[in-house]
Amino acid sequence: MKKALTIIVAIVAAFGFTILPALAQQPVITLERVDVASIQPFFMKPRVDFKNEKETGKDLAVGAMLSLGYVLTIKNPGKAPVMLDEISFTTSFDGFEVATPMVYDDQWIPGGKTNELRVVVASETMPTVGNLMVGAGNVTRMQEMKTTAGVLVKKWWETVGDFSFPIEVTNGTALFKDEKGKEIRVTFSGKWPKK
Repeated sequence: MKKALTIIVAIVAAFGFTILPALAQQPVITLERVDVASIQPFFMKPRVDFKNEKETGKDLAVGAMLSLGYVLTIKNPGKAPVMLDEISFTTSFDGFEVATPMVYDDQWIPGGKTNELRVVVASETMPTVGNLMVGAGNVTRMQEMKTTAGVLVKKWWETVGDFSFPIEVTNGTALFKDEKGKEIRVTFSGKWPKK
């Protein structure tokens, strides 16, 4: 019995001294802030080629654009440099998923240092309204809120500069590589504005 206990303690100790320090040295990604990079006043389906009451032109299936910059800090607590190889996350407004950007620009983070990465995500009113109307969860939630997709998107476009609604980064995942090519996968999430 003592021999079995000694073996188990040795395995746990070996695991603790080899695996746990490596896990503690993983890069840490934090949502630092969200900036409005560019915005157009809210509109959907603008009318073009209007000449008069008889020639009213046509509606285009386009809408206003909104570009937000998601500023992420990437801290490397380890001693050796690591390379950020790819990163992706889902953006949400008021708890509704809006976009999922993916970035494949490599950058090295020296040991003990922190880098900053800005990911600009462009959204358009028409596809955003369309995405909100897909999925039973979205529809049910909007019914509970007594609102519609168009009203929500209009609110987001008109108040995003004040950050009067929660913006979230969820399902964040990043792939890092060390100098030997060993892969390190890290997950992250964040909210803006920070409370």
